[in-house]
Amino acid sequence: MAESNAQADAEASKSWYTGLLDQVVKEMIRVKAVTGTAVQASPVWMVPNEMLIAKVWGVTNESDFIWTISVDKLISDYIAGHLAATPRDVARHFSLKWQMDADRLASFGQDAAANADVDERMKEYSGKLIQYAETLYDLSNRDHVWEERQSFA
Repeated sequence: MAESNAQADAEASKSWYTGLLDQVVKEMIRVKAVTGTAVQASPVWMVPNEMLIAKVWGVTNESDFIWTISVDKLISDYIAGHLAATPRDVARHFSLKWQMDADRLASFGQDAAANADVDERMKEYSGKLIQYAETLYDLSNRDHVWEERQSFA
């Protein structure tokens, strides 16, 4: 019984990340983060049903890839491949980036105080970014999480 549950969990995880990867590829093509006649993606690390770190590249130039991170089923962000060597480095990078983005949003919201609704939305989004950044930072500091990395074989 436990074996069939493990197999069902593995199949559900695979279904989750392959569906998300399809969305990631479409979005990276849409925003022109990758170019080429064909684009490929490879999952690298994940917390099932919560976060996926992947590599995406144009088929003709695999060495010129980007890292993507998706959190809570959202295609969240991407960076050039040369900015991080490992998925853990990617997590650290985005943790810092999102903290800085949240700070910028908070100050922008204060500057645009003429519209209280915009200010409130900026505060809400800034708070969410800070929460993601702090969670990602905590996760990136847990050695066992990265040693037990999800296999995509």
